[in-house]
Amino acid sequence: MAVPFTQIPAALLVPGMFQEVDPSLAGSPGEIKRALVIAYKSGAGTAPAGKPVRVLSDGRAAALLGAGSPAAILARAFLSINRVEECWALPVDAPAAATPWQAEFSVEADSAQQGAVAITVCGARIDAAAVAPGAGAAEIAAAIVARINGEMWLPIEAEVSIGGNGAFSVRATVPGSWGDAIGVSIESEAVGVSVSAGASSRGTQTANIGPLLKNLGNVRYNYVVSDFAGQNNIAALAAELTDRFTALRQIGGRAFIAITGDKEAALAAAATVNNPHICLVPRMDNPQLPGEWAARWCAAACRILADDPAANTNGLAVPGLSSGLSYDIESRQALLTAGIATYRTDAMGNVRVERLVTTYTENADGGRDTSFLDIQVPETVDAVRTHINAEAARRFGRWKLASTEENFGSGAKVMTAGIFRSFLCELYQDVFITQRRWCQNFDNYRDTLAVEIMPGSKTRLEYIHQPDLIGQFYIGAGLLQFT
Repeated sequence: MAVPFTQIPAALLVPGMFQEVDPSLAGSPGEIKRALVIAYKSGAGTAPAGKPVRVLSDGRAAALLGAGSPAAILARAFLSINRVEECWALPVDAPAAATPWQAEFSVEADSAQQGAVAITVCGARIDAAAVAPGAGAAEIAAAIVARINGEMWLPIEAEVSIGGNGAFSVRATVPGSWGDAIGVSIESEAVGVSVSAGASSRGTQTANIGPLLKNLGNVRYNYVVSDFAGQNNIAALAAELTDRFTALRQIGGRAFIAITGDKEAALAAAATVNNPHICLVPRMDNPQLPGEWAARWCAAACRILADDPAANTNGLAVPGLSSGLSYDIESRQALLTAGIATYRTDAMGNVRVERLVTTYTENADGGRDTSFLDIQVPETVDAVRTHINAEAARRFGRWKLASTEENFGSGAKVMTAGIFRSFLCELYQDVFITQRRWCQNFDNYRDTLAVEIMPGSKTRLEYIHQPDLIGQFYIGAGLLQFT
C-alpha cells in the first residue's frame, strides 16, 4: 500500500516514530449564511455608501446607517427575528436631486385641558405627547415635534414651522420616493385641542442600485432584502443574482421584495420579473413600511431555509407583521400563478406564510414553466451543488486523474470516473436522502448518472446527474363519494 505522506519524506533516515495529522476526513462541509439589506442610509450614518457592512446590533445599525433611515429600520427588523444568519447592509445614498415626502400639520388650542396627543407612524402608535392645562398651540406643537424627534427608530423627523403659530411639519428622514409609503396620523385626546392635517408633498427620485451591486464582489449573500421595488432596480438585482447562480460563480442567493397595492398592481409588478431568485411579497396597503415587510419575511423564512433548504414554510409565522387584509382563494391562486408569495392571517391577525414562490413562471419560449416555482427548488439545487463541490474539494484535493479504471493500489490518490461515480452515489444516498432529506429516488439517480474523463484530456472529469428533489406537501385532494 502506498501511503500518501506529505510531511514525512521517504528518504528519512533518523530513527523515531512519526505521524502526520490529516483532517481531510473529519468534519463536514458547511458555510456561513449571510443576509444583505439594500436600502437608503441617512447622512448621519458613518458607513460609506455602496460598500457592504456587517450589522451586529440595533445600536450598530443606527450608528452605521443613521437612526431612522430605511437601512437601519430594515436591519433592526431582521435582527429582531433572526440573529443566527449574519446581517449585512449595502447602504445607498439618496440621489442628489431627491426631495423628501413631507406633510404639514397645525394645532389649535382653546382652554386646553390636561391630556395628550396621540401619534401613529406606519401603523405603530408611539408614546403620546403630553398636553398641559392651558397650553397654547405653539407649546403643544413643540411638544409633538419633540416627541417625534425623540424616537430614534421612526422614519420621520419633525420641525416647528416659522412663526410659532402651532404649525409644524413632518418629513421622511431620507429624501426619495420611498417616503411616500409613510403614514402619519396625529390626533388630539385632550379637550380644547385639535390637530389638523394640511398639505402633503410626495418624495421624488429613486436611486439606481445597479452599479452598487458590483461592489458586492464574490462574497456570497444567501438572502437579500431590497427596499427598491421599481422595475429597473428589480431587473438589476435579478441580473446580479442570475449571474451569481452561474457555474463559474456558484454563489447564488434569493431576494425578497415587497410590492404594494391591490391584486392588479401585484400582478402587473410580477409580469416584468420572471426570475427564480426574486421573491415578491404582497404587502397590499399595510401601514408598515414595504422594506420592513420584506425584511421580516426574509428573516423568518431564511432562518428555516438556512438549516434545511427543502423545508416546508407553510404556516410559518412572520413576527412583527399583522394584517386585517387578506385575499380570497381565487386571488391567491392568481398571485401564485403569477409568481407572487401568499400568506394567511390567524385569529389574531398575525401573518403566516402560505406558499413562498419565486417569480419564475415562463421559459425562454414563453411557455408556462414551474420548475423553479417554490423557493425550496433553487435553495435545494444550490445546497446540493455547494455540498458536492465542498466535499469533493475536501476529499480529493491534490489528487491525480486517470482515464482508466485499473488498480493503482490501496491509498493511491488517483481519481477515476468510477471513484467519482461512487462518491456521488454515496453522497446522494447517505447525505441527500438519509441525512438531509433533500432528494429521493436513489435508483433513478444511480441509473441515470454518467461520469467520464473528457476525451483527449488528462485534467478534466465530466459528469451529468439528475437529483430528484423532494417536494412540498401543500395540497391534499380527495373525492368523497357517499351513499
